[in-house]
Amino acid sequence: MKLEVLISCLEGDALSIVQRLKLKTNALIVNQCGIDNVEEVTVSDSVKIRILNSSTKGLSISRNIAISQSNADICLLCDDDEILSDTYNRDIISTFLQYQNYDVIVFKVDYPKKSFPVSRKKIGYISALKVSSVQIAFRRERLLSKNIYFNEKMGAGTGNGAGEENKFLYDCLKAGLKILYVPICIAKVDVSGESTWFKGFDNRYFLNKGWTNKMIFGYLGAILYGCYFAITKYRLYSKDNTFFNAIYCMLKGTFQQR
Repeated sequence: MKLEVLISCLEGDALSIVQRLKLKTNALIVNQCGIDNVEEVTVSDSVKIRILNSSTKGLSISRNIAISQSNADICLLCDDDEILSDTYNRDIISTFLQYQNYDVIVFKVDYPKKSFPVSRKKIGYISALKVSSVQIAFRRERLLSKNIYFNEKMGAGTGNGAGEENKFLYDCLKAGLKILYVPICIAKVDVSGESTWFKGFDNRYFLNKGWTNKMIFGYLGAILYGCYFAITKYRLYSKDNTFFNAIYCMLKGTFQQR
């Protein structure tokens, strides 16, 4: 079983990314840098890096390029601000071998701003909303057989906010794929950098939230979830926005066409 790490970056230095991640498997780096060419770097007998420099823009487009160009059985989504664990390769492969009936496996990462379940569990529509892209590994052929990719209107670089990984997992579930969470830590995420999409709980944030809710849940689900979000997350955004304006902007965003 072959594992490949799929890394997305924007105008990145591929060699420094390889060193920081501490790769122990092959990797495919999609570097959105304004040019189109392919490079290959041999790190060791067991680690070869392919670098696809691309003139495209947008994180979801980058992810889709990586998925389509990978040649591995198992793919792990990765950002350039991670440090992979010393045993990530063994942990991921052994987990997929152990759980043959699961198509997507969600792992734990060391992320100070987020808590993770301590027990293994199936991922459904509710728990999928709490998953970050850097936790996701999948059987590539199973996704391709269902024609599942990231929605390229969503995610960093689109101006439409985040939520692309949640839409991705919803599409997997709707297609009948099985998703499992295991509490095995595979990486540490550096949270010191500035977010490429979150600029505070301003009106634009809530407009985008309404639109992404629609993309994930549909119109009715977006309205219901928007109200739930406005109530339960009020303490998070109360310094930046009002309750009623948050609902208004999310409803407006829900019915926007982009």
